[in-house]
Amino acid sequence: MAEQKKRRKSPHDGEATREALMNAAERLFAEQGVEAVSVRAVNAAAGLAPAAVHYHFGSKETLLEAVLLRRGRAVVTDISERCDALLAREERPEPRDIVEALVTPYAALLERDRTGGTRWLSIVGQLTLSGGERMLTSAAPATERLQALIHRAFPDATPSELQTAWTLSVEALILLMARSPESWFASGNEAAIMRDSLVNFAAGGLTHAIERAASGRRHKVPTT
Repeated sequence: MAEQKKRRKSPHDGEATREALMNAAERLFAEQGVEAVSVRAVNAAAGLAPAAVHYHFGSKETLLEAVLLRRGRAVVTDISERCDALLAREERPEPRDIVEALVTPYAALLERDRTGGTRWLSIVGQLTLSGGERMLTSAAPATERLQALIHRAFPDATPSELQTAWTLSVEALILLMARSPESWFASGNEAAIMRDSLVNFAAGGLTHAIERAASGRRHKVPTT
């Protein structure tokens, strides 16, 4: 037959296109900043038609969510499982254990996928600086468990004190990891030393901030 039949598109074609768009977006978001990257730039970097992002994701915001979830889903699951193990214990959790439940999954991602993990962490760091609202939904399962652990570790602190101290500690932690991800690939014991130092720093800062706030509350002179 002289007439050639057009090949029907399979579901795999769509999956490959979505993957190409997420790869391009992840690289551009990490290198140039989420806000600076246009939908047109993502389509061009992926070598696809100008309408590709809108066709497969609907919007840049939905594409960003997909990029976060692609690697973040495993991180959130890992954090949640570690938190569940701590919550199952009868004894009060130590601040260092709580921070380690957050740091270890991040470090594991970097070890599994150096390039992709580094880019993902860079994007997370950017969103953390901008307030982190875009991450709240995807990170909710882990966040709820972490908050439960913080409440258990510092039962005398108020919810406001806990929220403020934890937010500051987590933001500092993520930004430090995003700024120097190469530290996790150092030779010998350097990576382990770096991780321990980072965990101790965050745990110490968390404890100090909560205790300082609680002390100020206890010694506050009532107004008349």
